[in-house]
Amino acid sequence: MRLIGLFLWIFAAWRWSDWKNWRKYHSTILYMVIFALLYEVLTYNYSLWVYKATLIPTHTLNSLLVTFITFPCLVLLFLSNVPEDVTTKKILHIIFWVILYSIVEYFYHAVGLFKYNHGWNFGCSILFNCIMFPMLLLHHKNPLLAYFLSIPIAIFYLIIFNVPISSMK
Repeated sequence: MRLIGLFLWIFAAWRWSDWKNWRKYHSTILYMVIFALLYEVLTYNYSLWVYKATLIPTHTLNSLLVTFITFPCLVLLFLSNVPEDVTTKKILHIIFWVILYSIVEYFYHAVGLFKYNHGWNFGCSILFNCIMFPMLLLHHKNPLLAYFLSIPIAIFYLIIFNVPISSMK
């Protein structure tokens, strides 16, 4: 099921994103990959969510596939289709992606491929998505500000979910 999802993300990015101008989005792809890997390192022994092993045998391998395949496709799809002018259309675009990405996660959770831990739940994911998509757009327009704001956001989540610093060995 996870592999089918990966191929669907690849197909969607191939079909509906701006591959010709991928360099425009490269730094934001790296921004998302960096923070995904940072999450994996900081919560290695205290995961807030876990990908269930199926054909892909471990959470870590699942996570790496999502980080290096799904996330680049997601960023390409999201950013290359942002409306240029109208703020209302940009807000609707962000809302569309928050809903779509939340539905995909809900499906994975419902079929048992995604598990929540340590107080994280589907509502937390929706709220996180409401932060993530505007931050991707912000990074695309103003990378330094996005990095500056991302640090306190990450610290906030570490504190709220009691991620023990001692688990970061």
